[in-house]
Amino acid sequence: LKNRLEVQALKLTLQGEDFPIEILDFPNLLELYLDGSCRNFPQNIYGLKELKILSLKWTSFSGELSSIFHLPNLENIKIIETPMKFLCLPLGHSVAPVKSLTLKNCALLTLPEEISIFSELNELNLSGNKLQTLPNSIRDLTKLKRLNLDKNDFSVFPDHIRKNSSLSHVSIDQNHFSQDEKDRIQREFNLTVQ
Repeated sequence: LKNRLEVQALKLTLQGEDFPIEILDFPNLLELYLDGSCRNFPQNIYGLKELKILSLKWTSFSGELSSIFHLPNLENIKIIETPMKFLCLPLGHSVAPVKSLTLKNCALLTLPEEISIFSELNELNLSGNKLQTLPNSIRDLTKLKRLNLDKNDFSVFPDHIRKNSSLSHVSIDQNHFSQDEKDRIQREFNLTVQ
């Protein structure tokens, strides 16, 4: 590509295990959609400082993604079918003004307390993981409107999310709730559980 400065969106299927650093040479890139067999994400990605949307689907992934949270314009992150039992977040605060975060079918076992660094977050999709609890800090996401917890391993509803008054939609279908717990959820939270 001769005119790298003009490219604003890239959609690539990566065949190799290594991240092609040439992607970092698109300084005006706004949207990046990557799938394939890449195993690691680079730690220095400052060449993508204009990026607003990042979508990853890497079924062989074995690294960590904390570097993406340093991108100053990143608002929408979608990570699907990318194995990551733990989400590594930067210490302190996130530079990225993330508004929508999807971690779907990633085999996540836990969500870190540091999730509260996303003070602008209004949509969080955690469907298809192995979560049994949520961190107490989820209540600090004061702009969170939509929360999807479908297809996880919850057996008890995480009551502390009710302290988050901005939530207008919570989806918790296909978890491991007993009938008694489903009845309690319906009674106390006015949510129907399937």
